[in-house]
Amino acid sequence: MKTKIKYIVCLLLLSTGIYAQSDEELPKNAEELKVLKAQVKQGDLHAQYLLGYSYLTGISGVTVQKAEEGKRLIKKAADAGNADACRIMYKMDPLKYYDYRGVAEKLYTEDGGGEACYYMAELCANDKRQCQRWLKTSLKKGYARARTALESIYNNDWSGSATSFESWVNGILAIGESEDVELQLEKPKTEIKYISEVDQNLPETNEQHENTLALVIGNENYASVAPVQFALNDASMFAEYCRKVLGVPEKQVIYLPDATYGSLVGAVADVKNIAETFPEGELNLIFYYAGHGIPNEQTKDAYLMPVDADPQKTNICYPTGKLISDLASTGARSIVVFLDACFSGAQRGEGVLAENRGVVIKPKEVSPKGQMVMFSSAMGDETAWPYKEKGHGLFTYFLLKKLQQSAGETTLDELSDYLVMQVRRQSALNLKKQTPTVVPSTAVGEEWREWKLK
Repeated sequence: MKTKIKYIVCLLLLSTGIYAQSDEELPKNAEELKVLKAQVKQGDLHAQYLLGYSYLTGISGVTVQKAEEGKRLIKKAADAGNADACRIMYKMDPLKYYDYRGVAEKLYTEDGGGEACYYMAELCANDKRQCQRWLKTSLKKGYARARTALESIYNNDWSGSATSFESWVNGILAIGESEDVELQLEKPKTEIKYISEVDQNLPETNEQHENTLALVIGNENYASVAPVQFALNDASMFAEYCRKVLGVPEKQVIYLPDATYGSLVGAVADVKNIAETFPEGELNLIFYYAGHGIPNEQTKDAYLMPVDADPQKTNICYPTGKLISDLASTGARSIVVFLDACFSGAQRGEGVLAENRGVVIKPKEVSPKGQMVMFSSAMGDETAWPYKEKGHGLFTYFLLKKLQQSAGETTLDELSDYLVMQVRRQSALNLKKQTPTVVPSTAVGEEWREWKLK
């Protein structure tokens, strides 16, 4: 019964305008419907989606409502890779929620047009900052529907829910609060705080380093694989150290808990846009990531894994090679990258991710570019372990510890030696093996050793 109710509610959402397709493309008379059907026969996926949508909703008297046929056509288009069809299917098929959502995010991001950016805002509606960013981009590209939603945000008419996104635009009350109705929504982002000595008594600075920008990501709660223990605590505390110890201005610390593919792509784009406002060679950039890494079993390429991704589908994960290129393209004076993740297919702790069938893979090495030095928590075929007694990843615990002990004044050379020694020793005491690596780009030579994060 509940499954049927979900389906009826989804039809209601479609027909009333929430998640609705823009009217311009839908058939308005029998002749246009005939043309649309002909396009479907020719293999046009977008036409197939539009015909399915028309059948699903029975729009404007042009078609009768053929809900099952409509859903079949939309599903077929989604499975073949149509972004709009995926956007509808991820709300209609709870079992493949994250699959369809991830594909939609990737396709809309690659499209980059005004309408695509508008639908990316819908997918990111639970994240106010990302939603607003996509709407602004949509409006700049001339998509008028984005204006009303932006005005609602500026007027504080915000509910932070994907189900109410279109209600701002269409003036429709949000649907789905009845206890008999279950809508498939994003998992809530919860941060669990663990108290160790590095989580308190931070040596705060009065300095503000206006030329420093930090992007901090902590991915703990995954849709399709085991969580990464303590990743949220790792990232939230590193962001806190950036603000309080390193003196990075509050607005220049971009912190993403449980980042989806879309929000991760959006955040990197934000960094590149902000970097453009700095004169060449004046920005100092810090990137931190705690979460799953994943290798492609065939190519051995390494990826950051968003929380809505599937380890069997690295096409909706973020390539570390692209990350390095994107960060290097900012032209920053210094770029320091911290990756508390392993890319062998192992999990933080015991076990391996599903794609690798119990096999640990040694991924391809990625070379830093530009003015960059990259700290990785473990060598290519090793596991990044948790430090359970401290409530952190082993690597991040000692990273924070050194920043705390030095009040942020440590050089990267000192930090490198400390991390390698302490992480190797502590992992060995637990009968494990974890060896951090530090790799500078060719361009920086040995000068990185004197750099400081502060």
